[in-house]
Amino acid sequence: MLQLNDKKNCCGCTACYTICPKSAIQMKKDEEGFFYPVISLEQCVNCGLCEKICPMINDKANISDEKGTIQIGIQNRNLKKRMESTAGGAFSLIAEYVLENHGYVYGAGWDNGVVIHKETRNAEELKELRGSKYVQSNLNNTFYKIKEKLKSGELVLFVGTPCQVNALKRVVGNHEKLICIDLLCLGVSSPGIFASWIDYLQGKYKASIQNVEFRNKRFGYATTNVRINFENGQKIEQKYDSKSYSQTFFKGYNVRPSCYECKFRTIPRVSDFTIGDFVDIGEYSKDLDDDKGTTLMFLHTEKAKNLLNNIVSDFTMIHVASGLSCIVGGKAKQIQVPKDRNQFFEDYKSMEWIDFIQKYVPNTWKSKLANVGRLVVGCLPFKHKLFKLIRKKKSASFRKNIESVNRDT
Repeated sequence: MLQLNDKKNCCGCTACYTICPKSAIQMKKDEEGFFYPVISLEQCVNCGLCEKICPMINDKANISDEKGTIQIGIQNRNLKKRMESTAGGAFSLIAEYVLENHGYVYGAGWDNGVVIHKETRNAEELKELRGSKYVQSNLNNTFYKIKEKLKSGELVLFVGTPCQVNALKRVVGNHEKLICIDLLCLGVSSPGIFASWIDYLQGKYKASIQNVEFRNKRFGYATTNVRINFENGQKIEQKYDSKSYSQTFFKGYNVRPSCYECKFRTIPRVSDFTIGDFVDIGEYSKDLDDDKGTTLMFLHTEKAKNLLNNIVSDFTMIHVASGLSCIVGGKAKQIQVPKDRNQFFEDYKSMEWIDFIQKYVPNTWKSKLANVGRLVVGCLPFKHKLFKLIRKKKSASFRKNIESVNRDT
């Protein structure tokens, strides 16, 4: 039976929940709002399957036909889909191929303001699954559903964090009909804090939230614009209310304990594809650096390479030097644990939302001026050049911070 003595040793992947033959494990939110397995001692028969399946305490699952990872920059030729995506629209390319071949796609979508993994066989529904969601998705019974689909010989695409893909591969094994995409992941944030933020926004603006675009491209790819879309058609963006939640994440407070030092970042991967932002595309290709988004893609398996060859007419790409041992500029650590992280979550439990959020990400005059400045610059004819400079500066700062975190620990 799993003994969860340290939250750093659990990523909330649902593998143990899925595999338990007695349904003795339930996924429940802890005091920080993250999902963890809770085991019923009355139902547990000590079969040991939960320990054997756990990706955190076992080696990486099922690394299959690894023959050398290829690294590319890729853009979807469909501009509308690329603009709806966080980066270059690579997920849509692969997902549409799966759907055209009568398969199923599983990715993070929305359910009444909650981020959950959804199943679709409809290309129109892929729009909901595009884009970053800076919160731990609720997988529910996703792994079980995929296992049943594969047993029936169906083609399946699963998109998730590296730990989720590892967990799924431990549950179902290396199945020829399973295609996996994992993400260049900075970590996941608390569904509990996310729900509090959603509740606050819906109360203040007196409308239900349809979705959140954490990487809306109104100001181009170079700079982040968080847009909140309400069901009544109202939208808010470039406001303190819309940006405050994501700032708790990027400041390192609102991060799952296991994510501060991730064991799933390195190559070789168990996924077929790894995708993420190609923020440094300008250093490799001036033609692709159009400020509309480019995906940095790693192809780890022959399955991935063959799939991409089948849809080569649908995208533009460049090859990038391969042979990396880690992904996204560092070792296992990407984020420094804030010294007052424990106090952050204590305050979350006891304070009103607006007071709590003002304490940790205050709405300063500097941030107010930056928001106004971005709106003004967004109207200028040379805005993309200026925002590209901002993107380059942020990218350099990110790499420097990762090097510092790994050097000092």
